[in-house]
Amino acid sequence: MNKNKLIFAIIWVIVLIVIIFLSFNLKNWNNSNTKVSSTWNFTIWMIWNNPANSQKIVENFKKINPSYSNSIIQVETFASWQDYTYALTSAILADKSPDLFMLNNNEDISVFDNQVLWINPKIINPNDFRKKYKWVFADDLIKIHDDGSQKIEYVKWIPIWYESLWIFYNRRFLKSSDIDTISSLNNTISQIKDKRPNIVPLWIWNWSTLPFVSDIITQFFMLEDGVKWLWDVSWNKLKQWFSSYLLYWDVKWYNWYDSKFVELNNMWQNSIDLFSKWDTFMVVGYPRLIEEIEKKWFSKNFLLASPFPHYFSGSWKTLVNYDYFVVNKDTKQLNLANDFLLYLSSDIWVENYLDNFTYYLPALLSMESDKLDSKIHEKFHITLKDFYSENYELSSFDKWIKDLYDKNIISILDNSSNYENSFSKFRKSILCKSSKISTLENLSSNCD
Repeated sequence: MNKNKLIFAIIWVIVLIVIIFLSFNLKNWNNSNTKVSSTWNFTIWMIWNNPANSQKIVENFKKINPSYSNSIIQVETFASWQDYTYALTSAILADKSPDLFMLNNNEDISVFDNQVLWINPKIINPNDFRKKYKWVFADDLIKIHDDGSQKIEYVKWIPIWYESLWIFYNRRFLKSSDIDTISSLNNTISQIKDKRPNIVPLWIWNWSTLPFVSDIITQFFMLEDGVKWLWDVSWNKLKQWFSSYLLYWDVKWYNWYDSKFVELNNMWQNSIDLFSKWDTFMVVGYPRLIEEIEKKWFSKNFLLASPFPHYFSGSWKTLVNYDYFVVNKDTKQLNLANDFLLYLSSDIWVENYLDNFTYYLPALLSMESDKLDSKIHEKFHITLKDFYSENYELSSFDKWIKDLYDKNIISILDNSSNYENSFSKFRKSILCKSSKISTLENLSSNCD
């Protein structure tokens, strides 16, 4: 072998060694990545839900989808909407945001909308969605994407449950026909005032002592025809509402009521404590209020519930509240996110979810007939059907910025002597801030 051939052979040997080395390392790199991918943390953030029950749902998802059995799916739950909003904002800024998270239906344009990845119609078809869910969800959740050349209809998120306001009442002193309309409720309150002057029939005055206060006042707004968002609350409608609201008050109660209010605040209590001690006969709230009522030892034999009344059967709108799952556009595991969404929309999963959260009404039409007769709590004789009325139109209410609306509406309502001026400033301020968030215009304007 001459010198040139020897050099050529040596070069080929070196090249062959390099190829073998690269192939070996590439294989190891791929195996390593596959392992990381299969166990990559996938995070879901929820609001209100019990952490233990939420984790059970994830484990059931893994059983049905064994390809994700090694995936680490972490669930975080929040008891406060304000805490949830701040934490989600911080997580997005720090590039640590969850793969799936929840938004609320009563905030039409969320500050987090730009973080949401809309669902491909091939995964969840809008027409199929309309057939499977109650119509209010199609109105809220089916959107149109216009790219200039065509308009594509898509489902933005997946609802699981919904809730509407009830009146829990003491059946020893009341029956359902006493509160089936606003008129009958007013008559019942007048009768109780005469017979039991030391009892406040319905505790609904000092709003800071009421759970779900912002939604209770929103439901009163919606009793006025056509009100579906904050701008619809005109001066005339506000005055009509406040006049109706004053019917629930009697000046003869002032000293007793005021002393009870001070007592509640000093002891960090609320209207449920009065209700459990029979100092009031009715409280307004969502079905999940049953957990707080149970903790405060209300007698199981005397507790019943009825839908929040309207002026007459079939009129106006009933506020619907629900949270929904959305996909984070920055998720590293889109396939897992999409599979989880499909799981969320399946009958088997919804049934599993509602078995764990028995106080929620099902969003899926197929679940209604099975679930409406279910008890919301094993210790009480109350079923979901007690909270359900086909005569009332379910509707969302756009609060513009839910966190600000829920926080600030209380102080306005407790300032009854100047409610018109306070409400005017409140509405202008929240509209100004909402506009900044949604359009990023007029950023230097003072909204307060």
